[in-house]
Amino acid sequence: MTTPPAGAVSLRDVAAAAGVSVASASVALNGRDGVAAATRARIVEAAQRLGYRANPQAQALRRGLASTYGLVVRNLANPFFLDVVSGAEEVAAQAGVTLMLANSRYSTELEREHVRSLASHRCAGLAIAPVGNGESLGLWAELTRGTTAVALNATLAPAPGSPDPLGPSVPRVGPDNLAAVDLPLTRLAELGHEHVAFLCAPRTLMADPDRLARFRRTARRLGVRGSVLTAPLTLEAVRTAAGRALAGPNPPTAIMTNSDYTAQAVYQSARDLGLRIGADVSVVGHDDLPTSELLDPPMATLRVDRRALGRAVMERLLDPDLRTDHVEPVTMVERASMAPPVHAVATLPPHPRHRRSRRQ
Repeated sequence: MTTPPAGAVSLRDVAAAAGVSVASASVALNGRDGVAAATRARIVEAAQRLGYRANPQAQALRRGLASTYGLVVRNLANPFFLDVVSGAEEVAAQAGVTLMLANSRYSTELEREHVRSLASHRCAGLAIAPVGNGESLGLWAELTRGTTAVALNATLAPAPGSPDPLGPSVPRVGPDNLAAVDLPLTRLAELGHEHVAFLCAPRTLMADPDRLARFRRTARRLGVRGSVLTAPLTLEAVRTAAGRALAGPNPPTAIMTNSDYTAQAVYQSARDLGLRIGADVSVVGHDDLPTSELLDPPMATLRVDRRALGRAVMERLLDPDLRTDHVEPVTMVERASMAPPVHAVATLPPHPRHRRSRRQ
């Protein structure tokens, strides 16, 4: 095994060399209970052999001065975030640290209040699914002098010629946004849809503009008319926006959303108008929540390992040297809410490359 150069060894390197998780390596090197003596010895030996030196955050953790981390999410009503939190708590529990959770409810003002509060509690790091352009990450850096931060479900791509709003020190953790657009939009085009709408947050609240940009590019490439519906991502606002589009002239025959949670509101708005999901308007969600298969009809969606996202977040909080982004793969799950439009040939063959379902 090649020894990394001095100063470049991270906690993740030690964990890999010892054949354990990052959380177990953190527990052992911080003198906490929770790993077997033989495992601890193997971890310590690997750290010494690689020349690992604990950073100031880890040293503070060992002294018991910074054993709390913060996690701020946009909307705890969305079960997606509950699963992310569960994954993060798995790693936090293994490492013997505490995770403080806050919900911004899509309010930039409330989000900043949470950041100030977590900074006042001297949290060792902050993970945040930010609202809008991620200004709260800048506030965290100001208040804590660069204490570890991780961006969750936030690409925050810089404008051409502009610096990265997160900078090189803030890793991003989230699903594969480009595949999450390409897979359903390509499949809808194959089914014969010529007008597809993409439902997303307004620009001021949007933390993943790469999805919208990708939707527009892919729609042009496929020769599909792509329209954009914007609404605050509450069920009532989405229901209103989708209803307005479906009741208007030349309505879309399919609507793609960024979450199964908001896609439920599209179901409601279609039924308000007497439209049948699948038969009259196709709906595609994102996240594959457990309830999505139970809807009538079952919802087509993108499957992503939500707990894996939480684990990746917590691993980066525990190891400030781990600054790589984590992109979680997504898989298309085709169900009955995705069907050919009424004007298309109903016998179009499914494309096996994109068709994967729980019921297979």
